[in-house]
Amino acid sequence: MPVYDFKSIQPTNVNVIDQLLVNHLQAIRLNQDDERLITILEDPFVPPVETIVAVYCVYRKSILDLLQGRIASIESYDFQNASVKDKLMTAESVEGVLDMATFVVIASEDNTYMSHYFIGGEAEKLNSILNVCFGHPNLIDEQASKHSIKRFEQDVLIVEKMGCQAFIGSE
Repeated sequence: MPVYDFKSIQPTNVNVIDQLLVNHLQAIRLNQDDERLITILEDPFVPPVETIVAVYCVYRKSILDLLQGRIASIESYDFQNASVKDKLMTAESVEGVLDMATFVVIASEDNTYMSHYFIGGEAEKLNSILNVCFGHPNLIDEQASKHSIKRFEQDVLIVEKMGCQAFIGSE
């Protein structure tokens, strides 16, 4: 297990987050004007519409099991076995999985770095991944609380245990 200089972990560019979600977590990028998303985007915790840069649907069972903690790592036999059984979909055919899928809304106030995110669905480990994408809390706020720093460090270790260390500090 590598030893991290947690303070050196920088915020991740929204384009890199897009690649992470689409290429690594096999999410489908959806049009935020899609009528199927109305109920999700009306949630009071969704970032302001003018800051939303992308909306994604994570639907593959193997990825959802990983993000929900049912599978420990992308490097595990369980994950490899489950991913072979996954059915691939497109944005047009996503209708059948909307009830069980997890939705991710990424927002940015400057179109460079993520300022907010929303996860619609159960995916605790996705919170850890996206929290790491914010970078070390002291980079955002020099007066960051000990709790937020400890949580960030725990999230880095969770992401590493998932076999997703490539997501840490990638820019």
